[in-house]
Amino acid sequence: MTWSEQLQQYIEAKKPDRVFILTDSNVAPLFSTPDGAGRMIVPAGEASKSVERLCDVWRWLEESGATRRSLLVNVGGGMVSDLGGMAAGTYKRGICHVNVPTTLLAMADAAIGGKTGIDFNGLKNEVGLFKMPERVIVDPAWLDTLSQPEMLNGFAEVVKSAMLGSEEEYHKACAQPVTLSGASIDSLAEWSAHFKEDVVASDPRERGLRRILNLGHTAGHAFESLAATCGETVPHGTAVAHGLLVSLILSHELEGFDAKGVDRYADSILSRYPALPKCALEVDKLLKLMAADKKNPSYGMVAFVLLESVGKPVECVIVPGWKIKSALEDYISRVQ
Repeated sequence: MTWSEQLQQYIEAKKPDRVFILTDSNVAPLFSTPDGAGRMIVPAGEASKSVERLCDVWRWLEESGATRRSLLVNVGGGMVSDLGGMAAGTYKRGICHVNVPTTLLAMADAAIGGKTGIDFNGLKNEVGLFKMPERVIVDPAWLDTLSQPEMLNGFAEVVKSAMLGSEEEYHKACAQPVTLSGASIDSLAEWSAHFKEDVVASDPRERGLRRILNLGHTAGHAFESLAATCGETVPHGTAVAHGLLVSLILSHELEGFDAKGVDRYADSILSRYPALPKCALEVDKLLKLMAADKKNPSYGMVAFVLLESVGKPVECVIVPGWKIKSALEDYISRVQ
C-alpha cells in the first residue's frame, strides 16, 4: 500500500476537521496534494529550521483556519519533520500530526521518536520539544527518488544504530556496496527504525537510555554548526559520520574499544563521505560549541556516548577538554 493510501485510511478513521500538508521545495513536485487539504512548501535545507520559518507555519495554519481538531502531515526529510512537529506541538497548545518520511535519514531516525526542534543562535536543535507523531507512514518507494549524497546522509544514522545495538547489523553496514540503493539498504534501515522505536519506548523523554542515540552527535553537531558560521553547509549525516570517528577515538582511549575497530570504521564507513571544510576543523571553536551542547549535564561538562565494543554503549561519559582536544587532533590527522 502506498503512503498516500495509508494516509487516506488514517484520515478516514480519525476524521480531522481539516488536513494540512507541510513539505519542502525538493519533495513538493513529487506528489499531489490530497483533495481538500491545504499545502505549504518551505525551502529545502537546514536554514528552514528557524524561528522565522516556524512563525510562517503558525501564520499559515491560523490564516487557513486550522483548529485543535486539525491534522498536520509532514511530508519530507528530517528538516520537515522537525519543523512540522515543532509547529504541531505548539500551535493552539498542540494539534495532531503525522510524519511521512521521504529520506533514509528520516525513515531511520528523524521522523521517529517525537524529538522536534529548530536551530537557534548558531546551535543545532537548540529550541524544541517532545511531540510524538500520531503515526509514521513509511513507504520504501521514496528511497528510489534519492541521490547518492542523500542516501549517505541517512546511512550515517543507520550505521550509528547498528554500532549501538548489533554487531551483526554493523557488519552488514560495513559490507554495503559503495553505491547504496533502496534494495541494498532496505532491511538494514528497517532494523534501525525498529531499534530506535524500542529505545524510545523505554525512555520517551530522554532521561536515560535514549541518550545513547546521541552517539557521534556531540562532535557531529559541533562540526555542522561551525561550518554554518562560515557559510558552509555540511549535511547532518556527513557531520555525524565524522563525529562517530571522534567518538570511537575517545572510546578506544577511555573505554578500551578495539583500535582495529576504529580503523575499520574509518576505512569501511567514513571513507564514503566527503571531507569537512577546513573552517569546521578549528579545534578551539569546536570545544566551545561542545561545551554549550544541550545534552551536557551542566555548561562546560561535555558528555559523550562511547562504546566498549559494538553493541555495548556507555551512556554518559564526561570527557575533559584536553582529552577532547587530543581526540580532535587525532581525528584531523586521520582525515587530512
